[in-house]
Amino acid sequence: MRRTLTVIACSAALLVPVGNVWAATQAKATQKKRVVTVSKSVVSPVVDVSRWGQIQLKVKLKLTTTTVGSKSTKSFKITDVSYPVYPDHTERSAFISQQALPLLRQEVLQIKGNSIQLISGATDTSYAFVDALRGALSKAGA
Repeated sequence: MRRTLTVIACSAALLVPVGNVWAATQAKATQKKRVVTVSKSVVSPVVDVSRWGQIQLKVKLKLTTTTVGSKSTKSFKITDVSYPVYPDHTERSAFISQQALPLLRQEVLQIKGNSIQLISGATDTSYAFVDALRGALSKAGA
């Protein structure tokens, strides 16, 4: 009788870790993944482009919040960028804007990581564009 009880107790002790692993996998499987996507359109603050004028961006983006259990992560994707206000104070600034802004827009729409390439010859415009983009993203909560 003692031997039988000892065998049962030892078997139960060996099965406890297996039961814990099974319970942990079941708990993870029952946590539901919740994804919420919101489209926003945000206008950046007006940024001075040195002596050339001012720039303001209108940015459309999709904000995605993924929640698994109590952990939540946020991400965003920029879907469109337009520039209702851009530097055209002089003929030279208008020419630079016409050349650089479409390239900067394309760079932002194809962004991978967290940096964009600046345009050579349009340094002031490029830096102001990035500042306006940062302001729009912070306003959107991205």
